[in-house]
Amino acid sequence: MLELTHADLVDASSFVRAVVRQLPGIVTSAGSGDTFLFYDPDGITDPARRFPFATVVTGDRYDSASHLDRDAATYRVNVGVPRAAYEELLGPAPRQPAGDEVIDTGVDHTATDTLLPHPFYAPLHWIAVVNPAERTAVPLARLLDQSHAQARTRYDRRG
Repeated sequence: MLELTHADLVDASSFVRAVVRQLPGIVTSAGSGDTFLFYDPDGITDPARRFPFATVVTGDRYDSASHLDRDAATYRVNVGVPRAAYEELLGPAPRQPAGDEVIDTGVDHTATDTLLPHPFYAPLHWIAVVNPAERTAVPLARLLDQSHAQARTRYDRRG
């Protein structure tokens, strides 16, 4: 079970190191300060066929909804979770197409240490946290455990 300490949440690099250290079978892909976390315990899956169960983004390269470029320390953790987990925390997911534009869910996507619907991928049950800290450490760890388990199940099904 993942445990996130204050030291693990100080910055994006510390966060990624903590998750990789504690959850087995993770392979990462990094670029431009962003990290994508995949479950691939054997490290043999064609990288083009991998799909991340979580991402850590550090800037506005993909979207500016969270204003991650506001300072060098700001980062956002994105986690794809099972539908039930998403709905338990945030209610029903939006029904509009994912990925086309920022989805108006009535939240401030710049809020820190708050579980939020992902600005683009909420319809796919992705949750985001900008600068996770004390308030979100435990629920975020739980969500990452669930997402990791879901990724492991998908991996095992592929054989």
